[in-house]
Amino acid sequence: MTETKIWVISLANAEQRRAQFAHAASDAALDWSFFDAHTSLQGDLNYRSDDSILHHGRTLRAGELGAYSSHYALWTWLLQSDYEQMVVLEDDVQLDWDYLQFLTHHDFSAMDIPYLRMYTKIPARWRYARSPFLDRYHHLIRFTSYALGTQGYLLTKAGAQAFVAHGRNIRYPVDAFMDRYWEHGIDNLGIYPFPIHERSIPSMIGEQRFASEPLSLRQRNQFKANRLLDKLRMWTAYFRPETKSMRMRRNIDPIRFSTEAAIK
Repeated sequence: MTETKIWVISLANAEQRRAQFAHAASDAALDWSFFDAHTSLQGDLNYRSDDSILHHGRTLRAGELGAYSSHYALWTWLLQSDYEQMVVLEDDVQLDWDYLQFLTHHDFSAMDIPYLRMYTKIPARWRYARSPFLDRYHHLIRFTSYALGTQGYLLTKAGAQAFVAHGRNIRYPVDAFMDRYWEHGIDNLGIYPFPIHERSIPSMIGEQRFASEPLSLRQRNQFKANRLLDKLRMWTAYFRPETKSMRMRRNIDPIRFSTEAAIK
């Protein structure tokens, strides 16, 4: 069995959210810990508003930068820890703890799956990567467009290394950056059906981040050019031949692998 650290990102003063999450997880057979969410950039991260305007079309808000910094801090924590993999959750989710326990008993590095989504905010375009996967009722899928959301994911050291290496210079919200497999080289894989869902409560980041802002002609033209280039890179990656790691995942017998992992 692979030891997995479970972190729940939550603002230190979010007492009600923490109490609700802890109550829902009271019968969970897994250990988990709150991680005090950042409210500003920390560590070696760099942010320039003009970069986010030219590549994302708008300035990132303080809450988005704090969220990015929180996830980045956990990626670096994993690299420095004795754990090979971790699960990152946000405090506004409800989840199937029994399935999460089953999932975390598996060694995702051995399966060459550095990153596994457990939720998406939008119905993104996807392909089957392995069906069934680990049991007869779940499927490994590969998202081929933006899926968005950081409500829950599993990450190995290999995934964390790639995210840290490519994510120091901030241009996008953290979920959009993690989706950009054509940039950092980590396939955007997910488990379906999702074992978690998001509760219908207001976002702590705030909705003001979606407000339009005036851009200069230069900024608008450069943003459009960057967006077109992104689409070309995304579609090139979408139609690329299967990599060695993709073939490796397809060659795993999911039911046998799951049984062997349970025995270990």
